[in-house]
This record gives sequence, structure tokens and C-alpha cells, in this order.
Amino acid sequence: MPTRVAFDARKLTDYGIGTYITNLVHGLARRGDLELTLIVRSGHEERMRGLAPDARLVTVSARGYSLAEQARVPLALLREPVDVVHYPHYAVPLLTPRPTVVTVHDVIQLFYPPRQRRQLALAYLRLTMRAALRRSRRVITVSRASRRDLLALFGAEPERLVVIPNGVDERLATRPPAAEIDAVRSTYQLRPPLVLVVANDKPHKNLDLALRSFHLARRQLRLPGQLVFVGGPGQDHPLNRRAAQLGLEDRVRCLGRVPFDHLHCLYHLSAVLLHVALYEGFGLPVLEAMRAGLPVITANVGAMREVGEGSARLVNPLDVQEIAAALGKVLVDDPLRRRMIEAGRRRAESLTWARAVESTVAVYHQVAGAA
Repeated sequence: MPTRVAFDARKLTDYGIGTYITNLVHGLARRGDLELTLIVRSGHEERMRGLAPDARLVTVSARGYSLAEQARVPLALLREPVDVVHYPHYAVPLLTPRPTVVTVHDVIQLFYPPRQRRQLALAYLRLTMRAALRRSRRVITVSRASRRDLLALFGAEPERLVVIPNGVDERLATRPPAAEIDAVRSTYQLRPPLVLVVANDKPHKNLDLALRSFHLARRQLRLPGQLVFVGGPGQDHPLNRRAAQLGLEDRVRCLGRVPFDHLHCLYHLSAVLLHVALYEGFGLPVLEAMRAGLPVITANVGAMREVGEGSARLVNPLDVQEIAAALGKVLVDDPLRRRMIEAGRRRAESLTWARAVESTVAVYHQVAGAA
């Protein structure tokens, strides 16, 4: 008999968790050993139906991080015949009436809380995270680094924690047609070689230091090309003013969020990915770049070291001089680039969404069987 799973997909359009939800639901929907029910936000039904045509959809209209979701999600689940509920985020409604699995990607907000309502955000995080860890039958984390944080900061029970790394979109391995790459280059007025930064606009992404490192590499090493930010800063972002102050107006492009096909082209158009965040639960752009055959410079800490060790150039994310030197080295040393590209491809091939789905389904079966 199939295991009946309810999956909370309300964060489908969120930046990182949305990627996780999209790929996991796509794989779960094709399993013959599951009956899938998806909790969706109003307006997402059509898109979700495209990912999982045979799944049952339950629409819940409740704002995230609100008292309303604490009541409405459990109430909706009371009417659904399911064995397991999977929340892909730590905000687990306390009254969930079925055995629960939760995915905790990171504890970034504990170290880098929102600029406003700092104390309120910290209190909410601690309360909801502790409750999720205590109530859930299994806690999925996406890296050993995140697992260590949950053990150290919350005293999580080790036997409940399961590390299931993210996968990577296999489409990235195929180079887009030359006409598409040329169109993206023209649309954004790009002049290779490109140093690509894929990150949202949050303090821990360390974007200003990436800009300063590029500036230093330009000044000391006469580094050619442009620095391209994707995913966060747009044209009106303060980072553009900072670039102008450094004399880099024509050398920095802030593109904001772009469609997947444009990001695909950018990975294949660029010369190196620079990802020097101060903290990550996983660091998906590192893996995406490797799958596209792009050398990676990333931070030598936490999950980024875990994903990149042996294939990426690891640097101190607080050392502008070291990052600038790494940019110069990776861009001009062709034998080094070839070794990094090959090692990166092997690493990316070992981490697939199919593998993540398989491991996640095994967790469902364990929880349903125990229940």
C-alpha cells in the first residue's frame, strides 16, 4: 500500500526553499509508492499542477509566520487521509495532527537576523525551531554543517537527524545554443571574462566584500572583464553606487533575479563563480556552477567547504587580498582551471535530485512504519 504523504509547498516561490520544493515535488510525484497531497498557496495551483499532475491539491490561505497558519494548516490536514506530513521549513504548525518530517536547511537567521525586529525574530526562531526539532519524527538537514549547528545550538537528538544533500538541475550540464548565449550577453551588455556572483541580497552573502575583492584584483592584477551579480541586487541597488565610487561603473552589472534560461546561459558564459558567503546551509550556486563546468572560488567555512573541498578554490571570506589573488590565479592558470572544472563536474554528478528524492522517500517510509 502506498505511503500517503502531505507536503507543504506554500513556499514554492521563495528563493532557495522554492528550488528545493520544486525539485523534490517533481520527483515525489513520479513515485509509485506514494500518494501525494500538496498544501499550496492560493494562486500557485496551476504551477503546482504542472509539477505534480496527479497529486491532490489543498489550498491554504494563511500568511507565513502567522497565527493563522498555526490553525489553518492543521485544520486542513484533519480532513486529509495522510500518514506523514513533510514541512520543508522549520515553521511547523504546533497542532499538526499527523507524524511530521521537517527539513531544516540552516540557522542563518540566528546569526544574521532581519535588520528590523531583531529581538522578535530571534525569539520566534528559537521557539519554532526548538518546537520543530522536538515534535518531528525525523529532521532532514542538507549538510553536515547544518547538522552540527542543530546539535550544538539546540541540543537536537542525533538519532532524529538525517543528512540529505540537495541535488542540482541536470539541465545545467548542457551548453545552451550559441544564439541564446549571445542574446543574453547582448541583453545585459556583458563583456567577458565574467566573474559571476549568484546570491540574494542578505548580509551573510558578503556581496560588498566580493565587490572590493574584484576591485583589488582589477587594481593590482589588471583583471579584465566584469563582475556580475545575479539573484539579489538590481540596477537601483546601493552596490551600484559603491561600484561607481570605486570607478567600476562599466565593470559591474547588477541583474537582480533572472529567468532560469538566462541563469543557465550566464553559468556557461562566465569564467568563474565567486561565492564567498559567511554562512550557508548548503550553497547551491556552488554545485550549480560545477555542474555547468564553471570553476568555483568559495569560502573555506561550513557547508561551502563541505561542497567545494577537493574541487573548488577555498578562500577566507574575510580576506580581500586572498580572494583577489584567487581570482587572478583561476582566471589565468589554464591547467588549474581544467583540473577544477573536471573535479567540479565529478562532485556535481555525485549529488542529484533523484538521489535526494530516494533518500527522502526512505525517511517517509520509516516514519509511516513507526507510526
